[in-house]
Amino acid sequence: MLPYEVRVLLNTNYFGYLCTRGDYPHIAPIFFTYDQRESLYFMSDFSSRKIKNIMRDPKVSLVVDVRDDNDPFNNEGAMVSGFAKIYLPGEVELDEYHDIYTIYELFKSKYSEFIEFEEGGDVLVEIRIEKVSYWRGPHFKSFRVKL
Repeated sequence: MLPYEVRVLLNTNYFGYLCTRGDYPHIAPIFFTYDQRESLYFMSDFSSRKIKNIMRDPKVSLVVDVRDDNDPFNNEGAMVSGFAKIYLPGEVELDEYHDIYTIYELFKSKYSEFIEFEEGGDVLVEIRIEKVSYWRGPHFKSFRVKL
């Protein structure tokens, strides 16, 4: 279980910055959702650079932050590191189907007013959280997630 302040941050923010590894580090803004346990999820076009990078190397990091332009000591954020798993259409195991469908519906309900969902092209990606660094102003905490 993640600490309360990290769970609040992940539940109340709409997007973060995903870093994948390819020939060079690749950072991209993404919309995400948190499953209230140990994973974050996002959707992306199968042909995107981030998906190609994840297929080569599943180690990723995601930064979610809130910035106060008037007082940087109020800035708050978390960097989540872990392993990404791509759920390709038609390749989801039967025992995973219900959980994946639930996450997909959660994602759609959170972002339906911002994103048009189209059939085909998009894949669901799970980030299994292994390590978290959290900060508020100049104070930092890091911890490993025990699964």
